[in-house]
Amino acid sequence: MSSGDLIKRVRAEKILLPPLAGYTDYPYRRVLADFHVPLMCTEMVSSGAVLRQNPRTLRMLKTPSGVHLHGVQLFGDDPVAMAGAAESLESMGFDYIDINMGCAAPALIRNGAGVSLMGAPDRAVQVVSSVVDAVSVPVTCKIRLGETRVEQNALELSLGLVDAGAALITVHGRSGEKRFGEPVNHGAIREIVESVSVPVVANGGVYTGGDALEMLRLTGAAAVMPGRGLIGNPWIVDDVKVAYAGASYFGPSLAERKEVCLRHLGYLVDFVGERDGVVTMRRVLPRYFLGIVHATDLRGSMDALSTVDDAHAVLDRLYEDGDQVVYQRS
Repeated sequence: MSSGDLIKRVRAEKILLPPLAGYTDYPYRRVLADFHVPLMCTEMVSSGAVLRQNPRTLRMLKTPSGVHLHGVQLFGDDPVAMAGAAESLESMGFDYIDINMGCAAPALIRNGAGVSLMGAPDRAVQVVSSVVDAVSVPVTCKIRLGETRVEQNALELSLGLVDAGAALITVHGRSGEKRFGEPVNHGAIREIVESVSVPVVANGGVYTGGDALEMLRLTGAAAVMPGRGLIGNPWIVDDVKVAYAGASYFGPSLAERKEVCLRHLGYLVDFVGERDGVVTMRRVLPRYFLGIVHATDLRGSMDALSTVDDAHAVLDRLYEDGDQVVYQRS
């Protein structure tokens, strides 16, 4: 795939799905593939682990079949290692390679990767330049406004990344110190949109189609990236597309949410076995049923989830009462 092809697709769809550590794993990407999403991305993987052909990392890179485009997010701070890992990933058939400069996880920051690359802009540009030279597929970057609230250099860095060959930049509208729920700085994203020559994807606070429309209006971005709004909500792509068409979106029924949730669990069990699959589902299952009555009780029931039968029993306690979904307390 060429950079032009990726850009054309992103501009047409106006939505790019995120790499979410611990969430956009192979089983959930199978769910997304069932929904025929146009563009999706793996969880982030380490350049060192890719070069070592770490078995766990290789399993993380498994991709579902389908006609969608599939990206991979790579993290690291060594230009040579990142280039070598990118070559390996290209040979696996990925359509584009995204470089992580936004993750604020302590483990990445300690090693100079993720958002800490924003604090070393010369190295960040060198990483992108090396990866671009090593592969023929498009190279994209995901950044924040800055490593800290004080050091916000996203605009200057974006210009350098584009000069280094980045085909597209995703900007999360908060700094590395800010947490989910804090306001997104739409103006800062717009400034980048108006200053760089490549498409900018706006990220942060997109949970609905209405949020997507507002994000595009406020930032002028080419597309949105929903982030945590994707967890337990593969319907968000339909929601966004309906909003773009100027229509009203009516979300999935309770029966459909249950069916897709159980399908997700089945894919997890197929991939990692019942015990680990159910444990993973504990933090995901409640996300399929946000906004229900007695949601706290539903979340509290997750600790006792040990088997697929347990999951079925929990879902059997969900019922509709008029326009509301209720979790039946014990």
